[in-house]
Amino acid sequence: MTTGAAPAPADGAAGGSGSVVDGADDDAGGGAGPAPDSGVPAKSLERNSLALTVSAALTGILGLGYWALLGRHYPAREVGAASAVITTATMLSAFGNISLGALFERFLPLAGVRGSVLVRSGFLVGGCGGVLLGALFLLWGPTDEMFDSPLEAVSFPLIVLVFSAFALLDHTSVGLREAGWAATKNVTHAVVKLVAAVALAFTASRLAIIWTWTVPAAIAAVVLGVAVTRRLRRPAISHAASQLPSTREMGSFLAGSYGIYVVGSLAPLMLPLIVVAKMGADHNAYFSIAWSLVSAVLVLMTVLMGPYVAGVAADPLQVRELTRRFLVVLAVVTAAGVVLFAVVAPALLTIVGEDYAETGTPLLQLAAIALIPAIVGFAYNAVARVRRRLRLAIAVQIVNAALVLGLSLLLVDDHGLAAMGWAYVVAESVSAVLLIVPLVRAVRALGREPLEAQPSSVI
Repeated sequence: MTTGAAPAPADGAAGGSGSVVDGADDDAGGGAGPAPDSGVPAKSLERNSLALTVSAALTGILGLGYWALLGRHYPAREVGAASAVITTATMLSAFGNISLGALFERFLPLAGVRGSVLVRSGFLVGGCGGVLLGALFLLWGPTDEMFDSPLEAVSFPLIVLVFSAFALLDHTSVGLREAGWAATKNVTHAVVKLVAAVALAFTASRLAIIWTWTVPAAIAAVVLGVAVTRRLRRPAISHAASQLPSTREMGSFLAGSYGIYVVGSLAPLMLPLIVVAKMGADHNAYFSIAWSLVSAVLVLMTVLMGPYVAGVAADPLQVRELTRRFLVVLAVVTAAGVVLFAVVAPALLTIVGEDYAETGTPLLQLAAIALIPAIVGFAYNAVARVRRRLRLAIAVQIVNAALVLGLSLLLVDDHGLAAMGWAYVVAESVSAVLLIVPLVRAVRALGREPLEAQPSSVI
């Protein structure tokens, strides 16, 4: 299932064959030996995954409380408009980051002395890309429903910049095998923005909502940025030999990962705009609160790829065992997500209000169904990132996005918000059918031969 977060949006992610996404026949490091020492004991896959899972659970609960508070104390129109601004800024920051997070997770464990340059260059490119996209959105985007004053509009590119750094720091922490840093940052941000929303409730304005999200994110980015900088300056990293592959190989991996991300992000991150355009800002408030729970699980499933990919990059000889453990973690999270969407979340929506529960429950129940086949896509994308064989993943993401957007637009007039749920059920089922056999073949290939000897295609 696509998220756009890893983001992940996705969530959210190399040339012997000549293809920009199917080249890079060697594994990261080229079999040259173990990755440079990070300066800290290696964290287990389960420990890093647990940190991200607990963080996602807490931020999901706190996020529901945040949107519930907004629903009770702010006008629905203001909540809907602010949600569209936040979601769009998240989307643009992710597009501007060009999947640099996937690059950090895959190659930062190998960077050694080049680690600081890799991170600084990535943040500069991502920040500039986000600001540019934010400015272009002001020229051509549907801004009338989203912004209520020139101040809101002018500040939008800066919001995108903050979100860019905030997101990239998650991937940088995972690449350093310190997922707990990202987890702490995200939980702290969720708590602070909730408190800020309470403090500013008297304003009942969309601008207050936007800044309760943005200002804590900026502060958190600065604090974690200092910690990352200090870690990269440790002699164990700054004096270690770099085992990074060639710039061409890294560029090919980045292009493939970005292709997956862009296509996978179009559907989920455009849905709020579809709701606003077809149903109005009021209904986007209902959609945003229900979808915040879905997004929390989808983003978690996307970011869980990070510890797995970074772990394999740091210790490629353990690829088979790490893959097995990753698939177990992914299955557990999927089962928990199904229970959350089908049983727990509909009850939680009643706290916000009857209108929110009545409108959002069908969407959540359908999301529970869609999550089951979606595990195949998440698993395949993770293995494809390890093997750097991304062509099929991109093709299936295109099919998935086309089905979600097309069916949502086709069904929304008759079925309301449930149209998005039905669209995801169909899209994820089709994707699972297309990927299940290649997934089995890819996992078997990882177990049979060293990564640097993998074939140029898993299709």
